Amino acid sequence: MKLNLKALLAMRAVIADGTVTAAAQRLHRTQPVVSRLIAQLESSVGFALFRREGRRLLPTPEGLAFYRETERAFSALSEIESSAPDIRERREAPLRILAQSHMVHGLLHVAIGDFFRRNPAFRFSIEIRQREYISHWIANRQFDVGFAPKPVEHPQVETQPFVKVPLFVVMPGEHPLSRKRQLSVSDLVKEPIIATRPGAPLRKWLEAMFSEVGASPQIRGETFTAVSACQLVSQGLGVALADPFVPSLYLDNPAICIRPLSPKTEHEYLVLRPVGHSSNQMVEEFIDCARAASRQVVEKVVRRASPSSPRR
Repeated sequence: MKLNLKALLAMRAVIADGTVTAAAQRLHRTQPVVSRLIAQLESSVGFALFRREGRRLLPTPEGLAFYRETERAFSALSEIESSAPDIRERREAPLRILAQSHMVHGLLHVAIGDFFRRNPAFRFSIEIRQREYISHWIANRQFDVGFAPKPVEHPQVETQPFVKVPLFVVMPGEHPLSRKRQLSVSDLVKEPIIATRPGAPLRKWLEAMFSEVGASPQIRGETFTAVSACQLVSQGLGVALADPFVPSLYLDNPAICIRPLSPKTEHEYLVLRPVGHSSNQMVEEFIDCARAASRQVVEKVVRRASPSSPRR
């Protein structure tokens, strides 16, 4: 199968703009040319890329999956383009880092700040991806290092332990359970839960822990990320489980109360590198710095979650 770059660009433009007319304007082509390129691409791949809904073209599930794969190729081309000036000017390429949003916001800003103070010439590029796609991007060598929760199973990805972190219960600030120093799953049996989506690591932990006590969580609502779950908790909608990188964002927010989960339950994160990666001292030093930063973040959350004396 031979793919036409112009056809891939046409597909990309149609997905971005929703109509052939807008895509043609973006590409400075005529509508018939863009339509023909899309038809040629569909013939090459053997499945429909779009379905028509009114005047708009929407990607089919197969088309969307194919688009995601092509985005990797375009990203690689962009990386090659951006690396040329660095090579020409003999500058060290930026460290390319990949993680989920809650790790970027709850941990990596601390790690990068610490690392930059020791290495003022340090340059970096951070990208946020969903957990399901992080290993694929690392395997394709688009990034130097990634961070993701366990498990990660990909034949082209090398993993090493990063950090184990305890799970916490996050609840509204004036919740009756805030009087307790720590909470068990039994304390949560009758509480409305704000859960992450089915299949997410925290959701699996939640269901497994409730199953151990012969109960099912009373899920009031589901959301895509633990950050979103904590935001909903701050509005008094329920309680949630979270690892420390998420509640670290709310340490000064009185609308949220954090308590340790008992017995202590740990969630493990891994460092991801492409198989066969070359040794790079800067990457290794950054991983060590990020690991130290993770300990700082955990300690801050533990202190916030362990008041000197419970409220009466």
